[in-house]
Amino acid sequence: MNSPELKNKIIERILEIDDINMLKSIEILFNTSDKNIAKFLNFVFEKAQEDQLKETEDFTDYIKEWVKNM
Repeated sequence: MNSPELKNKIIERILEIDDINMLKSIEILFNTSDKNIAKFLNFVFEKAQEDQLKETEDFTDYIKEWVKNM
C-alpha cells in the first residue's frame, strides 16, 4: 500500500468516528510532535503484539486440552 492510499484509509476511518471524546483525543495526538506520536504508536504496536501472542498461547493451550479429551 502506498502513502496516498494509506492516508485515504486513515481519513475514511476518522470520518466514521462520531464520538466527540475520541475525536478530541485524535486531535490532541495530531497536535503533538512527530517524535511523541512515534513513541505513542510504537507503544501501542508493541502492546498489540503482546496481546496477540497471549491470545495465541491461550488458544493453543485450549486446542491441546481439547485434543487430549477427544
